[in-house]
Amino acid sequence: MSPVRIGIIGLSDGSWAAKAHLPYLQSPDSKFEIVAVCNSSVQSAARSVKDLKLAAETRTYGNAEDIASDKDIDLVVCTTRVDRHFQSILPSLKAGKSVFVEWPLGCSYEEARELLRVAKDNRVKLTAVGLQGRFEATVETLREILAEGRIGRVLSSTITAQGLIAGPTEMQTQSYLTDRGSGGSLLTIPAMHLLDTVWQVLGELTSFQSLLANQRPVINLVGDDGSIVEWGARKTTPDHIMIHGKLESGAVLSVSMRGGTPFKGSPGLEWSIYGEKGEVRVTGPNGFIEIFGITKIELHDFTTDTVEEIELRKGTFAEMEPINRNLARVYEAIATGDNSVLCSFEEAVKRHEFIEEVYKQNPKI
Repeated sequence: MSPVRIGIIGLSDGSWAAKAHLPYLQSPDSKFEIVAVCNSSVQSAARSVKDLKLAAETRTYGNAEDIASDKDIDLVVCTTRVDRHFQSILPSLKAGKSVFVEWPLGCSYEEARELLRVAKDNRVKLTAVGLQGRFEATVETLREILAEGRIGRVLSSTITAQGLIAGPTEMQTQSYLTDRGSGGSLLTIPAMHLLDTVWQVLGELTSFQSLLANQRPVINLVGDDGSIVEWGARKTTPDHIMIHGKLESGAVLSVSMRGGTPFKGSPGLEWSIYGEKGEVRVTGPNGFIEIFGITKIELHDFTTDTVEEIELRKGTFAEMEPINRNLARVYEAIATGDNSVLCSFEEAVKRHEFIEEVYKQNPKI
């Protein structure tokens, strides 16, 4: 089987793509071949090819139109920040190319809908969005516990998490996260990644109420060394999120996420699934399950009043860190044509619709 030829938009040394995507793409197990890189300039793309030890013949581009017109590319992968997704992948969709883009799909519900429309109009074979938490082994493990009836009928689920971003400071390189118009925020990135993962286990919400708060409308921006490089930057994105609703099963869900880091020495993620016969408790370092994984899963059996630690199902690429293995599973699903877990543009638009409703419920944010 010939490798899938890909062109990556937004690849540089130290970037998300280099840290998260390349460990699989450059591994012996990869079913993909990087044939092109597109950055802000040809020079930048060429520097990435050299710095990241890509094949010398890798083509280098400086605009999205060029990568879209490259006939030797089977799949375009977009790893830029969210406010650049639309312009980065639009030419490739118009050219009928398959596209894998990081979440969020666009910086707004309208952008996401338009990208879906263009993909449909041009009969794009595959559209995938990087909600890779649904590939995390935690999902399969929890599903198995529930399917076996070990806690009986699920009555409720409660989650408290920290999202790392939206704290007292923000990295200057990520200052776009302070601007709601950019599409990147505590709500759209860590909260939606977490919610999408949770919904794979418990099912979708049928109704919900939300509360958003921007408790720090003015923050300082810091450099890589942690020193303040800009004082008093305005922030228009939420730093506290509360979602409460009813699931398809009839169970109720309560989610609370705040920005910043966890209380020192405490889990940054505490997720309980409360049933008639027992309760499952999941703890982890923070709300980014798809990147950092979890610490452990415990089950409290009400009948025996015992607590058991549940072993996490390993699955494929178990030797990789969560940040890499979940993306490896996304790529494997793309290569094999298994769309059962992949997030399509259609599904991504539904997630954007949820975000739109949250903002409608909170008009002052």
